Amino acid sequence: MMDAVIRRAGGTVDIGMVRAAVGPESDVVVNGPGVYVWIDAGVDEQPVLYIGRSRNVSLRTSNERLWTEQFRDARRRDNTLWYSAGCGLAPVLAAARDPQVRTWPMEKADAGATETALIRLAAMTGGTPPAQGAGWGWGRGDCAESTHPVHTLLNTWFDPQHAVSVKLARGE
Repeated sequence: MMDAVIRRAGGTVDIGMVRAAVGPESDVVVNGPGVYVWIDAGVDEQPVLYIGRSRNVSLRTSNERLWTEQFRDARRRDNTLWYSAGCGLAPVLAAARDPQVRTWPMEKADAGATETALIRLAAMTGGTPPAQGAGWGWGRGDCAESTHPVHTLLNTWFDPQHAVSVKLARGE
């Protein structure tokens, strides 16, 4: 078992691992509390892009689709990555070949425990999803007056003269 975990390090958690942990996903829309994962169904392994929970999974994932389209539209209008992304999930979903969501209905307390356990399982097996931890609530580049410490750091890093912006501009 340990050899398998070591071999997975640096990999990704896929939908098969999530199904092994929590069972098959729902085949009906989850309009209440539960857990969900975004996957890239356009890749053979169907890697997990994000693990989440919500009081209304259908509404939350619908909003995430909308935010991803808003991100794409902002980028098409040549807005910067920082200006366009209101969270870390939208750019990841926008870059996926075929982003799809899988859902599991469950009570609120169970959803919280399951989400945390899945995130920890992913981390322990070397496959933390790319959007995990990217978070919400840190604003975006159109909130230039924010004094929140996280926002201040991101504003600094996305300044065109900062090393982060230089690396991004070079495609590194």
